[in-house]
Parts: sequence; structure tokens; C-alpha cells
Amino acid sequence: MQTIPSNPDFHFLVFAPGLESWVFQAARRYWATFRPVLYSMQAPDDVQLVAYTVGGAREIAVTLAMRRDTAPAVRAAVAERLPTVYLDPLVYDTPTDLQLTLNGRAALNQRFGVPLETTPRPTRTPGPIQLP
Repeated sequence: MQTIPSNPDFHFLVFAPGLESWVFQAARRYWATFRPVLYSMQAPDDVQLVAYTVGGAREIAVTLAMRRDTAPAVRAAVAERLPTVYLDPLVYDTPTDLQLTLNGRAALNQRFGVPLETTPRPTRTPGPIQLP
């Protein structure tokens, strides 16, 4: 299993076929925070934009939003056509559930749902206590 780089050269948020209407409801805050390239697939093997970008020694991460009924076909097609990308699969049946996950990631500054090296961590600086 590949570890997703903390700051890939390209990050795509890809919506599986049939999820075009989910983009603005579910991904607004996530996109505003991380600015991934948004892409909506027209068919399970429709990854031309990502495949074109891969043409080089770049680190590319794909956060892939899918429904449970299409997940096996979409994931297999992406893995076959894009074997070198870092895949971050999200499988949800409603846009509200996907929105909760993406909003949580944005709030915690966790692009891929886990703390990464570049995630800011608060530090406690001891100092004098100011009394009134």
C-alpha cells in the first residue's frame, strides 16, 4: 500500500459517473480549503484528464468519490488505467454523508483524512499568566 504524499504535485477530486450533482453540495468547503482539480467522470473508465497529467514523474493523488453500487467498477478501472497514482477512495450513498467527511477533513486540515507531516499542530508556549 502506497502512502499518500503530504503535498502531491497534483491532487484531483474525482466524482464517479452519476455524481455530478454532488459536486457543489458535498465538496464546496473541501475545495475552498485544498483547491484540488475537480473532475466528473462520464463513464467508469473516464480518466483521460488524470491520465494526461500523469505523463511524467509526478506525484499525483486522486480522491475518488463513488457510490456503493459503482465502486467496484470505478475503482478497478482507475487502478488499471492509473497504476502510479495515490488513490484516496471515498464510498458514500448520499451527498450529505460525503459532505460530512469532506467538511471534517477541511476543518482538521487533513486533505486525505489522516494527519500528514504538513498538518499544522498547535504549540503551547509557556509564559507568564496575566492577572487583572
